[in-house]
Amino acid sequence: MTPTSTVDWAAAQRAVAEAGPRLTSLLRSVRKPDAPALGKWDLGQAAVHVSLTIDAVWAMTKGGGNLIADIWDLSALSQVLVEGEGRRTPAEMADRIDASVAGFLAAVEAAGEDRAHSWVIQGTEMPLSTLTCQVLNELTVHGLDIARAEGVPWPIDRDHASLILQGYLFPSLHTLGRAMVVQEKAGKVRARFEVRLRGDGRAWLHFSDGDFSVEASPQGPVDCHLSVDPATFLLVAWGRTSQWPAIAKGQLMAWGRKPWLGMQMRSWLRNP
Repeated sequence: MTPTSTVDWAAAQRAVAEAGPRLTSLLRSVRKPDAPALGKWDLGQAAVHVSLTIDAVWAMTKGGGNLIADIWDLSALSQVLVEGEGRRTPAEMADRIDASVAGFLAAVEAAGEDRAHSWVIQGTEMPLSTLTCQVLNELTVHGLDIARAEGVPWPIDRDHASLILQGYLFPSLHTLGRAMVVQEKAGKVRARFEVRLRGDGRAWLHFSDGDFSVEASPQGPVDCHLSVDPATFLLVAWGRTSQWPAIAKGQLMAWGRKPWLGMQMRSWLRNP
């Protein structure tokens, strides 16, 4: 079933229009293209990955998509595609990303209607608003990877983080469901979390004997309530920062009848 999206699609498009030039400006100023950035990738390869992913999402707006049968095939596919590009300069990738972002935004504007399109996993679909927030996620989170490799700051706008969470991360987690659960840790868990994004938005995350879903409204009692800074929660979700300093700073807070579950939840979900 295609997830419904309540995210402000126009705001997401504006956010992408802001995030694209921000990243490409950084890429044009890079001094350390070979610096380690993400896993096996250096800064230049991370930029190639961003370009390729935006092109793939743009292709989805034109009827492409359903590239792989399983989410866990994605890492290997990404590695092959990045290696296939050879060495590219950050400035070269900046030009490509500018063109891809412009093409993607023109495609979604021309579409007019926020209808469903085939997504990357076979048998799945996502609305255009979710694809828009996916592009925003690529520019923002991998922008952080690139900025860290270059040794420059990369603050994340709270509204942009909230758009990514509500418009992309929660819908994709819901679509992938059971595949995202660490069965060894949460295969027998039954728990419901309310996640309140500071500023705007909330969602309910439900674990049920190895299954997982994201609810637009609670379909049962809530065990743990979370109040979170959207940017911090986004980075914890993507494994870019530890939850423990964020908890100490009050950026992630839990309460309810089982507040201790708030400290366990991240370890119950896999990161592709």
